[in-house]
Amino acid sequence: MFAPASFSWLFLHELRVLWRGSILVRTQNYVLVPVIAVALMFQGAAFILAWQVIRHPLPEREMILVADLNLFFFGVLMLSRAMTSAIDVLYGRGDVDFLLASPIAPGRVLAVRMIGVAFSVAAPWALLGGALANAMALFGQYWALAIYPMLLAEGFIAAALAFAIVVVLVGRVGPKLARRAGHALALVMGVFIFALGQAPRFIDPVTLGNFWESVMPAGHATGLKWMFGRGLLGEPRPLLGSVAFGLAVFLAIWAALEGQFAAGAVTAAAYRPAGAEKRQGGAFRARPAAAIFMKNLRLLTRFPGVVSQTVYRSLTLVPVAMILSGRLHMGGVGIEVVAPLLIFLAGQLGLFFISVMVGSDESPDLARTAPVSPRLLSGAALAAAAYATLLLMAAPVLGVLIRQAHLLPVLLAGLIGVLTSNLIVGFRMPIPLIRAEFGKAQTGTLFGLLLGVGVSSVWSLGAWLLVAPHPFAWLAIH
Repeated sequence: MFAPASFSWLFLHELRVLWRGSILVRTQNYVLVPVIAVALMFQGAAFILAWQVIRHPLPEREMILVADLNLFFFGVLMLSRAMTSAIDVLYGRGDVDFLLASPIAPGRVLAVRMIGVAFSVAAPWALLGGALANAMALFGQYWALAIYPMLLAEGFIAAALAFAIVVVLVGRVGPKLARRAGHALALVMGVFIFALGQAPRFIDPVTLGNFWESVMPAGHATGLKWMFGRGLLGEPRPLLGSVAFGLAVFLAIWAALEGQFAAGAVTAAAYRPAGAEKRQGGAFRARPAAAIFMKNLRLLTRFPGVVSQTVYRSLTLVPVAMILSGRLHMGGVGIEVVAPLLIFLAGQLGLFFISVMVGSDESPDLARTAPVSPRLLSGAALAAAAYATLLLMAAPVLGVLIRQAHLLPVLLAGLIGVLTSNLIVGFRMPIPLIRAEFGKAQTGTLFGLLLGVGVSSVWSLGAWLLVAPHPFAWLAIH
């Protein structure tokens, strides 16, 4: 069964490679305790949420709509992640041509990689939703366990669609732009989910209620449109139908791509960019400090997904802008809350930027042999990360100056403190963003991520205690 070149042998090898590239293995040190602690926290929160769901059950029509919406959101996010994973397994590893030259059936290799991507994109959401499903099952709601096969089936659909889209995109625009399209898809969906959550603040309740009523299923919600939502709610026939549909889509796309894969049409060697190749531009800086500074900024701009990940981390600016403009009022919390929010954001951006620079540097040993001080190398990287962070924070700081100038001294002191602290943390213990190449040491650690969040929280709390007239008034129960 597990003989060399068999399907099982290839699949186990694929899972091993995917596991070695996961964030848990990339962190290496200090990973077990934080993972267990986070898992226990999520499971505890899931018990509380499950208890509330059981105490306040929704009507069947609303449950089906909520289930369908969740599957839609999960599906788009899975598709985005599957696109980047498909690019990695087809073009990033550089081993497809060798496998095609081996006596292994090409269709078997493609199937193994598609299944591996399906498992990798479904696993995080299955674990997250599974915590709630486990809690619901302990309360006797065994239908909730349907989330496992449903999300796995959705992962198979997302993986199959991703491979089909990637093959088309890479053939036309190349792997780099195809990867960028995947990140853009995730960014659009993330912003859409955030905007949907903020909709009640901008749309009157009657209009919003009429909209949700218009998309609500009618009657017993029969038909293909609601089959997946009913399957997620544990109804046997819709559940089986959804799983069968997912497998059918997967097999159909696999069969359509098998011929192209066997012919080598989707490998990296087959890709030929259209037009003349653009030459690298830019002049080398005369002074070492300026050259190293610009090198680190270039590493940051070349990091895949830097725009989408920066936007994700900067979503805090939306409520900050709304508070400063007077459009958002938080009960028990005044306008002073913008100071700790901006300080926390600056800390996280600084930690992210310095981690990208440290993790993306492919020749740190070569740089150490240069006739410059080691402090210049580290100082230039820290300065570049600080520059990128302060550049993004300039506009909200200017908004605070115009709207609430008395907050500026505490805000500036907090920004300097949190940025300095997180840059030091990120330089010594970068967060796990970069997967190391073969033969190179890992740089990321989950402990750095947790420590950075803790440091940002401490500086934000300190600023809140200084600027708020009654910092703990929001805890009072009215």
